[in-house]
Amino acid sequence: MDCMYTDEYISINGSICPSKKENNIYNFLKVINPSVGEKVLLVGDIGNYGKYLNKLGVEVTIFWIEKEIDTLALAKNCSCNVIKGNLEYMPFKDEYFDKVIFLNAFNSFDDEQRVFDEICRVLRKNGNIVIQERDPKSLEVRLTTLKRKTLGYKCKFYYPNEIDSVMQKMDV
Repeated sequence: MDCMYTDEYISINGSICPSKKENNIYNFLKVINPSVGEKVLLVGDIGNYGKYLNKLGVEVTIFWIEKEIDTLALAKNCSCNVIKGNLEYMPFKDEYFDKVIFLNAFNSFDDEQRVFDEICRVLRKNGNIVIQERDPKSLEVRLTTLKRKTLGYKCKFYYPNEIDSVMQKMDV
């Protein structure tokens, strides 16, 4: 599974996303490499990762996308700030976060360019963007796409090299 930072690829063994089948906390923390005092924005399939980052001294903000509700994940991360909103209009100060982390959520934007602009606005200079996505050809992704389209999302699942191309095209 490839994870993308703004200027390099990191290949890890397995996923960093929550899974009932396996404990991915180690992979997640290895990729994220958190530091005490960092400000991290978590978006998507967050599991209980906010809680673990918070225990390590990271200031965690969970961005709750308006159309999706995962109350179990929110309950597991009760020590984190939770903001409900739209990724195209994030209510944060400029250059507020050290890291922006998308876990299976980099696929349902109405206006991709606006989302990229917002990410760049809230991310500190030399900050990191971490993106984890599922295989677009998998049955799970196809079912997720169907579900999200019924909720009104535009869905476009990318391969890692496609994410890189899109970000370069948008000058991110």
